[in-house]
Amino acid sequence: MLKMMIGFFKDLWTYRHQVKKQTKWMEKYINQKQYALNPSWMMSTNLKIWLSEMDATFGKRFCPCFEPSSDADLNKKMLCPCEFIEDEIAEYGTCHCALFGKKDLSKEGWKASSKRLMSEYKIPLNLSNGILDTRGKPRDSRRNLPVPDAMHQLKATLNHYPGDTLKLIVENEQEVKNLEKIAIFRGFGFEQGKSQDYYEVTLKLR
Repeated sequence: MLKMMIGFFKDLWTYRHQVKKQTKWMEKYINQKQYALNPSWMMSTNLKIWLSEMDATFGKRFCPCFEPSSDADLNKKMLCPCEFIEDEIAEYGTCHCALFGKKDLSKEGWKASSKRLMSEYKIPLNLSNGILDTRGKPRDSRRNLPVPDAMHQLKATLNHYPGDTLKLIVENEQEVKNLEKIAIFRGFGFEQGKSQDYYEVTLKLR
């Protein structure tokens, strides 16, 4: 928990200027649409940090819940605020990442949506002997993308992984491209390979 808090405030300092910019457009947006921001300062700030990191890594403000796909039209729809927001707010009370929600949503409603989100991403990782197999995860019904995807599984692994080298097994070439951008952004060494049924990425973390 302490490590997570230290990481949070370190990221907040790194992205402090971007977070201010995110806050400005979000306030205009919720006023226009009659929505509300997640009332949890920690949750909403984390999401602003992750949006800033997505922008810095991929060059666009993609929704922090999903890595970019190979479908250019879908990627446009996933720019925050994404094109799925109204449908998801109607179903859950919030958008998928629980950043935006109904203006009159109760505290219990916000907590339920955040809990739903965490249940999707906090799953056991298929990690063994320095190899993370990211395949075979459930797919989001609206975007047809895995949850959690390779990017989020990598982030979860890095929170506790002690090794210098990590190998990932991924389903498709787009995930390889995304991992390469993440490696460049984070200063990791990067190698890739392909077998008959899957792709491999090796990250040199230190």
